[in-house]
Amino acid sequence: MQLPSNLRHILSVVAMFAVILVGCDSGGSGGGSDVPEPSITGVSPTEGAIGTELTLEGSDFETGANVTVDGVAASSVTVESPTRLFAVVPSGITTETPVDVTVLNNESKTASEADAFTAIPPKLSFVNSATRPSGQVGSTVILDGDAFGDVQGTGTVYFNYDESAGTGIAATIQADDDWTNSFIVTTVPSGASDGPVVVETEVGVSESIPFNVTDGASFSPSNINWTQTSSLPTGVSSHDASFAQFENANGDTKRYVYVTGGIDAQDNALTQAIGGELVQQGEVSSWAQVTDLPNSLAHHATVAATRFNSRVDTTGHLYSIGGIDASSNVVSSVNRAQINPDGTLGTWNSETALPQPLHNADAVLFRSAIYVVGGATTGNAPVATVYKAEIDTSGTIGTWEQQQDLPTAIAHHGLVSFGGYLYTVGGNTAAVDPNSNTNSNTRTGAISNGEINLRTGEISGWSANPNELGKSREKHSTLVSGGFVFVSSGIYSAAAQGSSENTYAQINSDGTIGSFSGATGSNTLLSEGGNNLYNQAAVSYTDSQGVAHVLIIGGDDVNVPGNKQADVLYY
Repeated sequence: MQLPSNLRHILSVVAMFAVILVGCDSGGSGGGSDVPEPSITGVSPTEGAIGTELTLEGSDFETGANVTVDGVAASSVTVESPTRLFAVVPSGITTETPVDVTVLNNESKTASEADAFTAIPPKLSFVNSATRPSGQVGSTVILDGDAFGDVQGTGTVYFNYDESAGTGIAATIQADDDWTNSFIVTTVPSGASDGPVVVETEVGVSESIPFNVTDGASFSPSNINWTQTSSLPTGVSSHDASFAQFENANGDTKRYVYVTGGIDAQDNALTQAIGGELVQQGEVSSWAQVTDLPNSLAHHATVAATRFNSRVDTTGHLYSIGGIDASSNVVSSVNRAQINPDGTLGTWNSETALPQPLHNADAVLFRSAIYVVGGATTGNAPVATVYKAEIDTSGTIGTWEQQQDLPTAIAHHGLVSFGGYLYTVGGNTAAVDPNSNTNSNTRTGAISNGEINLRTGEISGWSANPNELGKSREKHSTLVSGGFVFVSSGIYSAAAQGSSENTYAQINSDGTIGSFSGATGSNTLLSEGGNNLYNQAAVSYTDSQGVAHVLIIGGDDVNVPGNKQADVLYY
């Protein structure tokens, strides 16, 4: 039977009120009984700063939920899912004492985690992955630590910090994501000099780390002044050299260069390892035998890790990577020797081998990770592979992880790092004799830029630099100093005349390398008693006065291959 319309209306109103009443009876003041209360199973991190982003794990977090820390509303709240939300620690909470963290759902149902978070002063562990860092005004600086806060807020990085005045020279933070809870990216500010670096937050000031502000090298042709210094004990090519700065037993800073392996005038691969102290204006005082390599080796790479450029907690370590042995086998072996406070080396020990045999690859150390880029494998075939391995505080190398490949397979190239980028410079894209001085049409002047993700250390990708070398070049030296890329010697068009011995370009603020200019004046390696070189070794470094230098070590003679050089020149 169909009810009259007015009666149907009355019954629907009554039913609606019944639903409302039932809901009120079952939910009390906080909402319906079918709406569960939130719960918190974990809060991380448990320590941090004002501005630290907390991750709350649990259940039944509602969209629009609020969070309080010590009773103060969080600066921002993002509910990712019913089981996870993020909240930024606000100003105004009690510091250096554990406080409660509370979630408040829309139905006024709450969950609290007692003593879940403590706001602490910042902890500064490393600057540029070192405890004895250095850099030029304007150069990129990366500070590692904890409790900086994920949001900068009132946080500040000070150079030349004066503890009594509570201030210093503030560094500029360019972008929001340059300030995180565990690392900060900035630059050395104008006016900075040698002195302590600290991080200040609302909670307090970190312990300081001493920072050495260095001068930049000039690469104008009129300013290059090659000078002879102590020669090697014997002529050698296809060797490698690494610069190491460390403290001796008295706490004095020492600067050494280590030269390992190579090929002598009889074409024998060498086990030789020698060290020379860099003194006064940057010259080598003398060379001394240190612990030989475990096997004869040439065309290998080396890097040195000390407290000045890595997280190691010993004096330092020297690493040899890949190469060609005395039987002409390409090897994947990696070896490590401890650097002693007196500059000698300890015993060489095997480390984690490369995933494949490589020679004429190049390697750099960046933020306590070794990157090995390109090179040639068995049959001299170039590769595009890139590997990365972390060094722990004891100097031990972890697992080699493959990174994004280079755009092109390359060997006999240069490799440098600067400000969060890797750069390959020149090289050869075909299989060539590693000891030959023959010009090749597969030689290249191209430069590839690899951006490093500062959070993970992974290479985000490679791109072609807009500018190339003025002449294609291989078996050369590539160095970074004073914000410039400097390229010297090697095989290039007219290398026998040395007309384009040196070239340089500035590294731009966007990470690209600018146009290359010549830096070859009348004062050349040849005119100062050296030769037109290829397969030489080179390092850049700063002397005790903070002045940047370049050191060219040994090498083969472009004009007379096999005429191995013992000369060492610097400027």
